[in-house]
Amino acid sequence: MTQENEKRSESMTSSITFVHLSDIHFTGQSGTTIHDLDADVRNELARDASSVLADLSSPAGVLVTGDIAFSGLQAEYERAAEWLETFCSAIGCPQENVWVVPGNHDVDRRVTAASKITRTLQKTLRDASAKDVDAELCEISCDQQSANALLSPLADYNSFAARYQCSLSAEKPFWERDVSLACGTLIRLRGLCSVMVSGADDAKANLVLGVAQVSVPRTTGVEYLTLCHHPPDWLIDQDTVVDHLESKVRVQLFGHKHSQRIKSINETVRLTAGAMHPERGDAWEPMYNIIELGRYDANTIGIRVFQRRWNKGNCQFVAEPDPNSNRDYYEHVWHDCPTPAFSDSDPNSQETSRERTEAVPFNTEPKAASQTVSQVKSIKSTAVPVTNYERRLTYRFLTLPFRHQIAIAQRLDVLTDDDRALAGESLYRILFKRAVTEGKLELLWKKTEEYHKDPGSENPFAGR
Repeated sequence: MTQENEKRSESMTSSITFVHLSDIHFTGQSGTTIHDLDADVRNELARDASSVLADLSSPAGVLVTGDIAFSGLQAEYERAAEWLETFCSAIGCPQENVWVVPGNHDVDRRVTAASKITRTLQKTLRDASAKDVDAELCEISCDQQSANALLSPLADYNSFAARYQCSLSAEKPFWERDVSLACGTLIRLRGLCSVMVSGADDAKANLVLGVAQVSVPRTTGVEYLTLCHHPPDWLIDQDTVVDHLESKVRVQLFGHKHSQRIKSINETVRLTAGAMHPERGDAWEPMYNIIELGRYDANTIGIRVFQRRWNKGNCQFVAEPDPNSNRDYYEHVWHDCPTPAFSDSDPNSQETSRERTEAVPFNTEPKAASQTVSQVKSIKSTAVPVTNYERRLTYRFLTLPFRHQIAIAQRLDVLTDDDRALAGESLYRILFKRAVTEGKLELLWKKTEEYHKDPGSENPFAGR
């Protein structure tokens, strides 16, 4: 690290923090039996993350780069959702502030095996040359029947992801959400889907992503962080994807390989994560990361990655030091990131509301090269993300049993006979839209909270 960067690391003035998990591989039995060998790993992970975060800012969210389930089955997502809720509570993160993307283990291969149209569409994309992938994707997405068939193996994943506003479709196979630093700099999260053609014959260079997912617009004051399960070398269209990501995205998060790697490439940081639940064997090493993004001055922002690796001897997570600096974290800075004149009318944002964090002061005393995470700050931060109530309402509604969702819909009296087949996310979208139009958001929140054991004391939509 240069002397200038060394100085920069002492003066970060505001930050936002995420916990990054990958390949969590929940089965239908996870957490339901004393023979769940990974239960202790999950317990230690929550304890370790809480300890590390005590010296950083309160987490703005949990980022999961795929393979939430083991076989893409509903019961597996139920176990994962239960644990994520518990984990978020343990680390002081809002339960709805989880962002996910699918991995190959999130694909229900039984659906593909039973559908000739799905198999045919997948083969069409696999057989396409790199230059023809986007034309094929466009044609499929413009036909509703084909689009539905292509994503049908992810139906249970989408039901799970909807509560976090992270569901996908062939028409729009990515999601975007904004969080912001106190200075107004937007960190724009974009979740990518690399498993549209994932199946039993997955191999390097035979999956597809498409330019539409990675073609992010350059916008002053907006810095992109992408989540994707498969690294670029698994893609047919890897060259085009890499061109976009490396030229316009500050931070790229990947999973899949179960092997931790951090690289700085053309002023972008690419992090390929180790697995939280890797396969047991000689190389079994659970890992996770804590990522901190922050501003140093009016033109400079940076990232710190605290890599945490399982220590078999002590049965707990420990720091994985950066070999270049001997610190307990990896750090990279960018010097071309001016503080924006912040505006909620950013024309490129796909989210109307902003999820913000307060400024987090850093210790500015000189630090030794071997410093640990506990020495990064002198004062524990009490900053917490400001609640996005629309996002929380989505989470609270979609985590209710179906019978309660229907009861709420009936109470609002906004559905028609044409809506009788709606359920889950589709039902909620209609309810929310009509509740806004008819001035019933207050009632939608109230009735949703009544079905929870921990109802909120205040209604943020009162009077709307």
